[in-house]
Amino acid sequence: MKQLEINKLIKEGYIQVLITIQVQGNDEAGVDKTTRKQIDEILEIGKEISAKIVSPQKIDKEIKWFSQYAEIEILLEDPDRVFDIILDYMVSSVEIIAPKEFTINTQTHQDRLNDLIIKMRESEKFILGLAAQKKVLEAEIQNQKTKQQ
Repeated sequence: MKQLEINKLIKEGYIQVLITIQVQGNDEAGVDKTTRKQIDEILEIGKEISAKIVSPQKIDKEIKWFSQYAEIEILLEDPDRVFDIILDYMVSSVEIIAPKEFTINTQTHQDRLNDLIIKMRESEKFILGLAAQKKVLEAEIQNQKTKQQ
């Protein structure tokens, strides 16, 4: 998309956003497939300016673990859609390129903040569950050591 067209759409109320996503997993092909699927889904939300993707990189020599990054520059008609993308895809970063200022409806802002709180609570619940599992496993290991002595 040419800069002239981008500027015209921004004047009409679109926002220009640069989004970075990262996908990780133990299957190189699966990581690539998931990254490409996410890019396609995000591009359906707005008008594509550009999309760049790097090949999956092995990030751990000991275990089979891959990471892949992509950058998507997109025009969104509704500023509220930025929140949808952030929460649905748990993106790595978002940069609002243009315009310098825009208005978000109070109700929408409140709804998105509550969505963010729900995501944070889900993460907290998961972390607490893992911590509890760790304690149970540590206790089982200690019991096994005690029985062997």
